[in-house]
Amino acid sequence: MTRKIWRVILSVIVTLSTAAPPALGQQDQTQNAPPKFKRLYVVPKGIEKTPENMASIHSQVMSATTIALWNFSQVAYDSNTYTGQMVGRSPFARGRRATTIPTILIPMKITMADTKEVFDASVADPCAPGGKSVSTLIVNSPIFQNSSFTMNGTSIGSLQYVDAFQRANFWSLVGGTPYNTEFSSSPTVLSPVSLTVPAIDGTTIPASMFGGCRDLAEVDYSWWDNEVQTVILPSLSTKGVGPLNLPQLMLDSVAFTLSGQCCALGYHNAFLNTGGILQTYTVNLYDTSGAFGGDISVMSHEVGEWMDDPLGSNPTPVWGNEGQVVGGCQNNLEVGDPLTPGFGTPSNSFSVTLGSVTYSLQELAFYSWFYTSSSLGAGGKFSDNGTFGGNAKACPPGGTN
Repeated sequence: MTRKIWRVILSVIVTLSTAAPPALGQQDQTQNAPPKFKRLYVVPKGIEKTPENMASIHSQVMSATTIALWNFSQVAYDSNTYTGQMVGRSPFARGRRATTIPTILIPMKITMADTKEVFDASVADPCAPGGKSVSTLIVNSPIFQNSSFTMNGTSIGSLQYVDAFQRANFWSLVGGTPYNTEFSSSPTVLSPVSLTVPAIDGTTIPASMFGGCRDLAEVDYSWWDNEVQTVILPSLSTKGVGPLNLPQLMLDSVAFTLSGQCCALGYHNAFLNTGGILQTYTVNLYDTSGAFGGDISVMSHEVGEWMDDPLGSNPTPVWGNEGQVVGGCQNNLEVGDPLTPGFGTPSNSFSVTLGSVTYSLQELAFYSWFYTSSSLGAGGKFSDNGTFGGNAKACPPGGTN
């Protein structure tokens, strides 16, 4: 796909507290970027794994006051042991079962104070496929609707994309079993939530500046995420939004700036609410402006990372020089980052047509790529669409075997 602006994809960066801490991001480079946009790259900090934090989260999971999580402990190729949490139930345990995570979709109606222009994910958009709303396109996408997936030559089944990825991720353990981690195919979709972005915190970019179909809104990430954690999500508690589900905020042609630089397209995050209970969430751009393209590619990246690194604190051996981490190293279980397209390293997206719309789904790295020299994944590979045939190399220099 053709992209015209540097973009950033934020992965989870959180400090576990009831306040809304500033979160840093990871970037996704696009080609043919206008000179005004500067390349950005920030390594996420993740949650501090203090005994108090982990004990509190464990207690919440056991008492079913937050979403289902399971713990793993893995001796990696560097002989160190790494522990972390994933969404759902353990593929290593007996009695492998399906887990359905309730999700609530929140279409955002963003008004930009600088131009009074409205960016509403809930209304028909003439720049979107079929003139549909972003909300409708996302509900009808492979994030929520089943499609047949073959990964690395192995038929995984007719499933939602991230469910298929997670089954393929641990295929040698769960193949032939009813192991699933899925969303309802009919997620709850709320009425649009209105938010006005002050002129100091957002700018409207005319389509004429990048040859797009419609204007693009740029919103300061720090201001926005503070609004999400302290205003938007708390205000929706009476609508059912809370720790036992995954709220996913949907945006039509609204991207984020980091320190004034464009652009971040989506992220996943977590915090403790005012009751001290863990709340996870995702924020996703569906771009109809033409500035970025990629339909639900960003959402597939972020939801996959939410599933395998919901708290942002899953450590790994240091890896890098793949995907959006070209030229750098990081040490977290962010399954989308090593295969983000546009950085000159290989990545094979899935293309799935549902109805009259063709969706792009980003390839994701398997658990084994980060930790082990032998794969638990489908086809003996280390990613879900064949790019990684071996595990990560220690960084520096990074890369893959």
